[in-house]
Amino acid sequence: MKKLIALFAMTLVLACGQNTTTDRSYLPESAGSINALQVVAPAEIWSGAVGDSIRSWFAAPTPGLPQMEPIFSLSHLAPEHFTDFARSSRLILFLSLADQDTSGLKTNAFAQPQLMAVAQGRTQESLIAMVHTQKTQWIAQMKAFELKERQRRTQISPKIPEGLAQDFGIEFQMPSAYRTAASSKDYHWLRKDLVSSGTTNILIYTAPLSMIPLQAEYPGQYIRHIRDAVGARLLPVEDDSRFITDTTYVPEVSMEVIQGREAIVSRGIWTLNEAFMGGPYLNMAIKDTVNEQYLIVEGFSYAPSMAKRDLQFELESIMRTIKFVEAPEK
Repeated sequence: MKKLIALFAMTLVLACGQNTTTDRSYLPESAGSINALQVVAPAEIWSGAVGDSIRSWFAAPTPGLPQMEPIFSLSHLAPEHFTDFARSSRLILFLSLADQDTSGLKTNAFAQPQLMAVAQGRTQESLIAMVHTQKTQWIAQMKAFELKERQRRTQISPKIPEGLAQDFGIEFQMPSAYRTAASSKDYHWLRKDLVSSGTTNILIYTAPLSMIPLQAEYPGQYIRHIRDAVGARLLPVEDDSRFITDTTYVPEVSMEVIQGREAIVSRGIWTLNEAFMGGPYLNMAIKDTVNEQYLIVEGFSYAPSMAKRDLQFELESIMRTIKFVEAPEK
């Protein structure tokens, strides 16, 4: 009986993918925590080699955190229970065995917004191989999907920080819970107090282009120097401590284009040199050739008693709304 129900669930999933109607207004609102991924698969698949592979890929450690936290928080659901409200999860990975190997992504199949990755294979081995070839793309698309959802939630009570357009020619949107902790023409420090303890923060400042050699083969290695020489000097810290980079952790660095400008994006760990404090940071060094400087936008968390993945994810969602604007006349 369970196999018949599972087969019906798979048929329903595939049928939704073939629906060509553009009217999705009747769909219910999706549900789920940020970065929560529901895996729909028969128990024999989830408890075997396929499940082990899925967990190793989709629950791998999140880069740039001081402790192990998975990329996605996984939950398993048997196909026979994939009905009614259970189909409203925002992120879904649907796995099954079938007569042929197929895979794909479907949007808003049962709720909106919703992203569902579907893979069916003739054997468990072929199912593993198929997901393996798709995993990098699927994870990236799921993360981008969640980033949009986090930004949508910010729109419930948004705030545009004052003074950024005047001092740096930028603006971005953040939740209204953030406030300006300190600012000058050289830097802005934005901060949100967490309910339990700790804070999430965004620090904005500039650094000369000359701090990264023009022909640097690995420009990301110079971000530590910028952080420790410029950022550490600007951020107010008590007891003569300095806000510097933790050298015991190798940052993850990538080259991106942000709002049409070259950028170095790095994730690492910050620390205070005279105190037992630290946490994760996300640093975006955006190249400004006109003004011969790097615009540094860094999000960092201090939350010693909390998981930090979603705190950093919120900061990234704010930072990626950045827009370059004309500075208002003084």
